Formats: sequence, C-alpha cells, structure tokens
Amino acid sequence: MRVVIAEDLVLLRDGISRALSAHGFQVVAEVGDAGALIEAVTAEHPDLIVVDVRMPPGFSDEGARATRLLRSRFPHLAVLVLSHTVDPSLALMLAAERPAGFGYLLKDRVMEVEAFIDSVREVAHGGTVVDPEVVERGLA
Repeated sequence: MRVVIAEDLVLLRDGISRALSAHGFQVVAEVGDAGALIEAVTAEHPDLIVVDVRMPPGFSDEGARATRLLRSRFPHLAVLVLSHTVDPSLALMLAAERPAGFGYLLKDRVMEVEAFIDSVREVAHGGTVVDPEVVERGLA
C-alpha cells in the first residue's frame, strides 16, 4: 500500500511515516503543504493519502481543498484526514460524493498507534472511519 503524508508539523509527519512504515505501508512521499501534496500524488500515484486540513500558506482549508481536487482526479484514492478541529460539515463535504475509502480523525483523540493503524487499514481497503465526536456534533 503506497502512501503520501501531508502534514505541516515536521515531528508529527515523521511520526506518522515511521508508524506506517513499521506496519508494512510504503511511504512514497512526505510533504508539508497542499501544493506539494498535489504534486506528490500526481507523481507517485499512491493508494492512500494521510492529510491535514489546515496547511500552509494560509492555514485555513488548503489540505481539504487539495483533497477534494485529488479525489476528483484520482477516483480510487483513499483519504484519511487528520485534523485538530471538529468540522462535521467539512467531513461531510469530503465524503459526500464517495464515502468509501474515507476517514476523518481528530489528532488529539488518537491515543494508540495500533488503533490509528487499524483506521488507516480500514480506509485503505475502502472502509469509512469517522471520529465519533465528529459524528455526534454533526447530528446535534
């Protein structure tokens, strides 16, 4: 399973890469901004991207916008979004057209590497994983 990681925090990006590599994933690119994410996916054709919502330069929704563009260009691309913010409308927007192979996890609620890896595998194999807090707020 080929993976591109898009996370602007270098230590977090490195930790994600090491965890994925240790569990049999092939990390083919690690990038720190949305433009580099688009370039890496276009060049590497990964099976999965792990992406932050807020990335340079504006730290608003660059990662989400890049994800939406990439899913339209590469229909079979699985996406796991990692975010600090609970944004049910963003999760719904990203998953609406194709919920298969989609995940939205909150960074501060991922407490175990094994649980994270399980979520990555689920998404990579076409499943849908959404943090319960995102679902709860979306239904409120």
